[in-house]
Amino acid sequence: MPRVCAVSAERCIVRESAIFSFVVSDDVVVTMAKEDQKWRMSFLRLPTLGCEVQLCRKIEDIEFALHPNVPCCEKSLRSSHPPVLSCIHPHTVKDSEERTRGDDYLCLEPSLFSLLFSVDANMLNSPIILCGLPDGQVCFVPMKYARSEAKGHASRITVLHHLEQPVVFIGVVTVKQEGNDDQERQLSTDKPLIPDCIVVIGKGGKVVIIKASLQMEMWLPNFIQYHLRGPIISACCHASTLYYSTCWDFFSVELVLGEKSFGLAGRTADERNGQSECVLPSILTPISLNICGVVAVCKPSLTAKGDVDLAALTEKGKLMVCTLPCSPSATQSMNLTAASAGQRIKDLLSGIGSVSDRITSLKCVMQQKDKALKGLNQDFNLCCALLSNQESQEKGMVPSKQPVSCRVTARWTRLLLQDSLVVSCILENLSDWPLEHRWSLCVKLVIPTSALTKGSESTAFTYSFPISELAPGKKMEATVPLNSESDSFVALPVSVHCFLYYSLSSVLPGNASELPFSHSSSLSPRLSESDGICLPLSTHIIDLLDCLHIHGGGATEMVSALNSSHKASTSDPLEIFLRSFTRPEVNYVNGSEKLKGSFSVPGSESTAKGPFSASIKLSSALVKVAVKDLGTGNAEENGSDVLQWLLSANAEVATVRMKPLPIVHCSAPDGSSVRILAKQVVVADFSVDGPLSTVEIVMECSSLTMFCFLHQAIARRVQMLLEQSSPSGDSLPGLRVQCLRQLVHNAEALLKEVHSLRDQLCVGAEMNMSDTVAKILQLYVQLRNTDLVIV
Repeated sequence: MPRVCAVSAERCIVRESAIFSFVVSDDVVVTMAKEDQKWRMSFLRLPTLGCEVQLCRKIEDIEFALHPNVPCCEKSLRSSHPPVLSCIHPHTVKDSEERTRGDDYLCLEPSLFSLLFSVDANMLNSPIILCGLPDGQVCFVPMKYARSEAKGHASRITVLHHLEQPVVFIGVVTVKQEGNDDQERQLSTDKPLIPDCIVVIGKGGKVVIIKASLQMEMWLPNFIQYHLRGPIISACCHASTLYYSTCWDFFSVELVLGEKSFGLAGRTADERNGQSECVLPSILTPISLNICGVVAVCKPSLTAKGDVDLAALTEKGKLMVCTLPCSPSATQSMNLTAASAGQRIKDLLSGIGSVSDRITSLKCVMQQKDKALKGLNQDFNLCCALLSNQESQEKGMVPSKQPVSCRVTARWTRLLLQDSLVVSCILENLSDWPLEHRWSLCVKLVIPTSALTKGSESTAFTYSFPISELAPGKKMEATVPLNSESDSFVALPVSVHCFLYYSLSSVLPGNASELPFSHSSSLSPRLSESDGICLPLSTHIIDLLDCLHIHGGGATEMVSALNSSHKASTSDPLEIFLRSFTRPEVNYVNGSEKLKGSFSVPGSESTAKGPFSASIKLSSALVKVAVKDLGTGNAEENGSDVLQWLLSANAEVATVRMKPLPIVHCSAPDGSSVRILAKQVVVADFSVDGPLSTVEIVMECSSLTMFCFLHQAIARRVQMLLEQSSPSGDSLPGLRVQCLRQLVHNAEALLKEVHSLRDQLCVGAEMNMSDTVAKILQLYVQLRNTDLVIV
């Protein structure tokens, strides 16, 4: 375990928040600080022994700015790379004999020291402070100077080189010659070689080696540039080996000199006499050490076995001690046997194959993630468009574009040699994004039940249709049967709710159920119980006018008898009540139990002899809102226009358009016959302004149940027309009050008769049930045949 030393705040010797970096040379601390647009280099004297708690005494400050003529690779001075400081001493004989310096003591060969930093600095044995700035400049300052330099301290700052990228390391190395084993043996002794080169490394991978070179029979400093793959995070040197770390690996580079290979004409006089100069290689070949995530390294040290130990700090905060071979080239030049070489080749090929398989697997995973993200983005945009459209509708605004529409119609289809009534839902994608397998179309049918039936007021059936892929502009049709699970007939009107359901099974953990939601009477517009989102599209009401089967022959007589296979049914509560008293077991069964049956009562139509008829009168001004050309043609054409308006939502309305007749013959879902007639009549005594032109809609049906549904459907159309027209008070005709009073008096008389019959049934008075039923049905028809005109 490493030894941990705790340093208290009382041991602080320098307090300044602007300091970027520092270096220690003997008893002097050199700091670099930033002030405005200048750098300030401070020299501080360490406290004497025994007075460590005192602060350092400042010797001098040197301020200098960036060179104005040198391009700066970084605009901001305060970058993530602080200035790099390094202290280099000239090598002396005393240093070779007495090894009293620490590991941070860097010395340089005297001849190169004099070439770079002047002869005066070498003679004064002055340490040199090398400073690498974030803008790429490499400057040096001698700590000792002659008296001629004492007057102008600014002249002591000298730019040695410009790296054109942030400097991350400055150090010294010893370049060995190729094939020289003496240096290898000397590395393991206590007398290391004298460094004869300076190495400067930039963040972008530029490496500059400064060494002495013989040029034109003169020794001059030579700046040799190399380029490594960056970015370089940290570096260190040991002997002739350079270690550096990148974002992905840790490398080592050995600097070895080689001989020049010139022709005879290219040699100098000294080289022809046998004095050939050795040069560095043209490129550097790094060797990977397979250490990832190193952000800082310290100066290496030799072990007793001759290996190199260095401490490295990783980006995850792990401190490691790495033991490396002294000479990386020695490990590469080891003689391998044929068997070991073959095994090594097999291992390399196996590693390449595993890496290739892993890359293929990762590529497939990335493609799947990209596809999933693309789908989620499309679904999110579609949800936002649908919610925005829904919000506009709630506020009463007309949306500019419906992203997804669902058109609902009721139509007849031939299935298993039998006509069946189905609800057709046509989903059309009008958005810019496709609907994929994560979406489903859900159709919910809300069917009303009898008020006398025990249970809820309505029954809901939900159907789900998965969407494989619906591209923009495409359509999809889904059909659901318009009947219940227990009977082939369904009560009308039926509410059809269309939803888009988005499954979150691929996003949320856990398994989603197969169906988006159960057969419940309510549907949440947001998150359902099965991890999904329901977005409402449209709501449509289907009544009997939408379900009629229109016959082609308009002049045929009305069918008097029903089909033998027809299953009679009724939905009138009063009829159910009266039928229960006509059964033989009326005196033996509790009356409350007779109302627990199904909605339809077989045989209830036997006493209700049809056809049943009723009429509704509308003013011509009101009908003009729905039929624009009313009054421009003959009576048959005008009547046909009114019928087309009533049957506009019917899938077979084209039959009415082909033969413009004022009457239409149809078949109801239960097989009963229906006839609707539209004609123009004149009401003389309704308005004080004179005769009132009206349109009378006469309906006839052979079934009492279908007759009730038909009257309700036409009344619903009239109510919608009244909501659309909203006429002003001036356009309404003047009404005769006496006529209205007479109509109200007649309705009150009919109501008194209904109450009288109800009271007799409640007290259990003896009465002929057949006559009572006929009387009630007569009152029911009279209530629907009033002389009121809707204006």
